[in-house]
Amino acid sequence: MAGGIKLKYIITTVAIIGIALLILLAKSLSNTDLISSDTFRFLVMLSVFFVFSLIVLIAIQVFRLLQSVKKEIIGSRLTLRLVMSFGLMVLIPVSIVYLVSVNFLTKSIESWFDVRVETALEGGLTLGQKTVDILVDDIKLKGKSIAYSLSNTLPEKRQRLLIDMREKFGIQDAILFNKNGSINLISSSKEDLIPPLIDSDDIAKASKDFFIKIEFSDNNKTGDKEIMLKAFIPVESSKAKLKNVLDVSSQQQILMLTQPIPPSISNIAVSVESVYEEYQQLTYSRNSLKIIYTLTLTLVLLLAILTSVAISFILSRKFSRPLAMLADATKEIAKGNYKKFIPESGKDELGLLVKSFNSMTSQLDSATQNAKKNRNSLEEARSFLEIILTNLVTAVVVIDNSKKIRLYNKSASKMLNFKSSNAKGKLITDAIKNQKAYEGLLNFVEAYLENPKKNKKQISTEFKFQLNKQEKIIILQISPLAEKVEGSYVLVIDDITMVTKAQRQIAWGEVARRLAHEIKNPLTPIQLIAERIQHKFSKKLNKEDACILDNSTTTIVKQVNALKVMVNEFSEYSRTPRIQKNKLNIKLLLEEVVDLYTNKSFLINLKIKKDSIYIEADENKLRQVLINIFDNSKDALKKIKKPEVIVSLTQQKDKVVIIIQDNGIGIPQDIINRIYEPYVTSKDNGTGLGLAIVNKIIEEHNGTIKIENRIKDGVKITIMLPNKK
Repeated sequence: MAGGIKLKYIITTVAIIGIALLILLAKSLSNTDLISSDTFRFLVMLSVFFVFSLIVLIAIQVFRLLQSVKKEIIGSRLTLRLVMSFGLMVLIPVSIVYLVSVNFLTKSIESWFDVRVETALEGGLTLGQKTVDILVDDIKLKGKSIAYSLSNTLPEKRQRLLIDMREKFGIQDAILFNKNGSINLISSSKEDLIPPLIDSDDIAKASKDFFIKIEFSDNNKTGDKEIMLKAFIPVESSKAKLKNVLDVSSQQQILMLTQPIPPSISNIAVSVESVYEEYQQLTYSRNSLKIIYTLTLTLVLLLAILTSVAISFILSRKFSRPLAMLADATKEIAKGNYKKFIPESGKDELGLLVKSFNSMTSQLDSATQNAKKNRNSLEEARSFLEIILTNLVTAVVVIDNSKKIRLYNKSASKMLNFKSSNAKGKLITDAIKNQKAYEGLLNFVEAYLENPKKNKKQISTEFKFQLNKQEKIIILQISPLAEKVEGSYVLVIDDITMVTKAQRQIAWGEVARRLAHEIKNPLTPIQLIAERIQHKFSKKLNKEDACILDNSTTTIVKQVNALKVMVNEFSEYSRTPRIQKNKLNIKLLLEEVVDLYTNKSFLINLKIKKDSIYIEADENKLRQVLINIFDNSKDALKKIKKPEVIVSLTQQKDKVVIIIQDNGIGIPQDIINRIYEPYVTSKDNGTGLGLAIVNKIIEEHNGTIKIENRIKDGVKITIMLPNKK
């Protein structure tokens, strides 16, 4: 835009200078005096410099245009085409006119100086000169006649003689001057004649001989210029007649006769002379005229070319500016800026194109905004879904027909034990680390995918397998995705191990409650009847029978008491423990329980670093837990040569850890995963409710218990309880 304004200023300046030079050149053509002067030379030099400047200006513009084309600036090629078109449109006809005009003017100027014209002008000039010579001879003859008459006449009669002879010869003015320049006699046909002064040089020249002076003067009546003939004749006094006269008039005097050339002759003579002089000047400046005409036409040619180039630049910028703006806007849109707006100008095709482009960008911006909103909504939905999938306990895996994983959540990676953190694109069989444990699940999925009839329906099934020496129970639900995502299937896997365990505990709790209720009622009557029978019949029977009765009733009472203990354990297991938490020094409690078993048949190694560790817990319930665990260890160490129990107590950031280890016989592998279930026990006289009750008490304290076999021998029990700092 700045370049266009600058070019306008340059064009305006050049046009003004060019017009001024053309005017000066045109005036110089009508002034032949100027052509031969130094001013003309300066004007020619200035014109040549201006022509050279125009050529340089055009060359610079063309060079810049070619540079723009080389740099592939938008609109430069269109500008080049317009410049070439306008240049050719102007250059060809103007060049023809220029060449014809230069040739025509050269020949015309040469024709001005024809020999016949010059001869005619010289003949006219000669004729005028001869006419003037005749008039000069005439006035010379008349002057000598008057001078002769005056010289032979007495001074007092000269005035009359001068008047008569002037009128007789038709002389306009006749003045007789003394030698000192004073007027002696005067006679004129003009009444208002102002006597002229005679120059001393004219007096000196006239004293020697007759001479003629031609002067130009203005006619006071008509205002035209007149050619005046002034004849100076010496007047000599006759010595014979004047020998006795001693006045001034006896000296030599000068007679001046003034006679105008007739206007018809003078006008023709002046005209012929002026034309002849101009012709001679033109002849002298013939080459200068050729140069100035050629220079003028060259200026016109270059101004026309420059004007066409300038117009082409202006028009091309007018055309290319919207195109350049469109190109820039297109680049902005390509970068994602859909708010680019081009100012609308004009109602032509370019204006319609700009308007359509602005409408398109507006629609694109609106569509982009809508797409961005939809994308944000989709992103929010995707993020929401990812959050749900990430925090979902249920494992979700999306696979395709080739069993490659397309999507999975964190629970799936943990539940199926993937080998790497990024399993996308891998086969599900390759992604799972322990394929043997999940063999049944993988075979089921493979069979589902290979059966074309089945893989259109949703199917679920339950799997039970051993993983890390623990029993796992999962439910697999497989279903195809929507038809738009054909060839993809969703695997939803739920770990129901804990749910199954809880259901079993609930079921066993209900069974225990019912058994306790049904068994407990008849136990007391049975015991009372047995004791009553012994009391009533022991004294009536003989010694042998009394002994049998006593043994029988004692056995009945013992078994009833044993059943009461079992019933109480059933009752304890079936009902939710009532926990009364208080501040408890777990170290002291552990030491008290250890002291109870100090004299037993095994060694207890207690490892506690701190003096006191406090937690919020029910002391009686935790004592029950510890006694149950130590009783189990005592039973497991009966047949061990060097029985030992290692007890450690540590405090971590937010929990207290109790670890009890023994080197006993351990727990059989077939029941270790069900060790917390009721009636699961490895002891001959055990009820299988002890560890189940222990597990419930620990859970009520928001803690965890883990029972596992040691590598060599024995059992390791880890109890974690919340820490009260």
